[in-house]
Amino acid sequence: MTMIDSTAGARTARPADREGLNRALSAAFLDDPVFRWLIPEEAERLRLLPRLFDTMADAFARHDATRVVSAGDDGAVGGAALWAPPGVAPVSPEDEAVIAERLATEALPYLDKFAALMEVFEAAHPEEPAWFLQFLGVDPALQGRGLGSRLLHDVLDVADRNGEAAYLEATSERNRALYERHGFRWVGDLLLPGGPVAYAMWRDPVT
Repeated sequence: MTMIDSTAGARTARPADREGLNRALSAAFLDDPVFRWLIPEEAERLRLLPRLFDTMADAFARHDATRVVSAGDDGAVGGAALWAPPGVAPVSPEDEAVIAERLATEALPYLDKFAALMEVFEAAHPEEPAWFLQFLGVDPALQGRGLGSRLLHDVLDVADRNGEAAYLEATSERNRALYERHGFRWVGDLLLPGGPVAYAMWRDPVT
């Protein structure tokens, strides 16, 4: 039985963490309302989510700000967070074509919904520089043990020291509640056509 280390913090992701990162995020978002709307069939989500998260992890790797947290002393990834620092595009223009190509290859039947989601989210993205959290997820088997909080504060503590804000889109009421407990506030509903509501959330630095 793996023992949970309740004191270990998050760390910067390494290339060797990728498989565990994809697995943890895929498990965390399997039943997420937005992903259920994007890909209604569970079998398809099981197939596609690891590939989609791998694509986004590739794009965010250039920021060197992706964090992972281990579930025990074996170093296995139990959760991950894809962050982009203030003042840079979350997805570099150099990566946009790659993401579009992979989506067309892997998720062709769902492209219209992906396009609608990106349009809604991009329209709400603030112009003011801020840390941006693209995804944060913890394997459901490990939730409720503080791993998500560690992933948040590994970056939020840096943001507070530097006087920097943070922004994200929460994709469920449960996620929204987690972020509100860590200083984020609701700044707008993100209405997906024929789908669920996501929540734009902003956090001012704590001084």
